Amino acid sequence: MTDTPKFDAKAFREFEIDVFSKAAEGYNKGAIKVTSQVNEPMLNAVQVAEGTRLLDLACGPGALSAAAAKRGAVVTGLDMAEPMLAIARSRCPEGEFHNGDAENLPFEDEAYDAVVSSFGILHIADADKAISEVHRVLKPGGSFAFTCWFPPEKNPFMGLILGSVEAHGTLEVNLPPGPPLFRFGDPIECQNVLKAAGFAPEPVTEVPVVWGFSSLESVVEEIKANGGRLVAILNQQTDEQRRNIENAITEGARAYEKNGAIGIPAPALLAVGRKP
Repeated sequence: MTDTPKFDAKAFREFEIDVFSKAAEGYNKGAIKVTSQVNEPMLNAVQVAEGTRLLDLACGPGALSAAAAKRGAVVTGLDMAEPMLAIARSRCPEGEFHNGDAENLPFEDEAYDAVVSSFGILHIADADKAISEVHRVLKPGGSFAFTCWFPPEKNPFMGLILGSVEAHGTLEVNLPPGPPLFRFGDPIECQNVLKAAGFAPEPVTEVPVVWGFSSLESVVEEIKANGGRLVAILNQQTDEQRRNIENAITEGARAYEKNGAIGIPAPALLAVGRKP
C-alpha cells in the first residue's frame, strides 16, 4: 500500500467540513449531476434491493441515498457537513441521516448489508481506518463499494483543471495538507487497501462520467460553484494567475464543445470488496 504522507488530520477534517458546508447549495445544483452518474453502477455492485440495509458513507446531499431508497433499501447516511445533511434529509425523507466521522462510525457491528461511498474516500483523513470501520459494521457476506476519480493522465477533466493551474499558477498554496488526492485512482492500491481491511476485493472497473456545462462561458463559474479543494486552490492564486488559469480552462474546454454545450470526460474508478 502507498505510505500516506504525515499531515495534521484535525486541520484537514476542519477544512473539509468548512469548505463543503459553505458549498453545499452550489454542489447540490452542479456537481451532484456529475457524481450521480455512478449511482446505479454502485448500487448494482453491492446488489441493493428491497429491504437491503444500506449505509451511505460521506453521503453529501443524498443523491445516492435517494437512489437506494427508490429500490426499497433501508437507508442510513453519514456526513460531517451539516448543510449537506439538511439537503439529504429533504431529498431522501425515507432515510436516517447522521452527522459523524467515517473513521469512528456510530453504528453497531454487523449492522448493514452493504456500504457505499460516492467520491467520499478522498475526503477522509484516515481512509484505511474508515475502511476498517466499514468492515466492522458490515454483515458477513456484505459488500462495500466506493468510487474515486482517476488521476489526470486518465481523466481529461482533472487534467484540464490541474494542468491549467500548473501552467499558469501554482499548486503550492496555503491549504491544510491532506492525503494524496488520487491515491485511490490506482486500482492496485484500492485492492491492497481492501485486502488489508479484511475484504475480498473484486476486479476494479471504470465508470464513464462526464462533466457537463451549459455553455463555454459558464464552465469556470459552474466549476467554482461546486467548492472543494480544487476551487480553494484557484481562489489562492494572484489575480493575474487566476485570470490566466480561468482563460486556459475555458480554451481547453472548447475542444469538448458540441452544439453549444460542453461535455468533458472524467472517468471514475469503482472498487468493490466483499466481507467473507
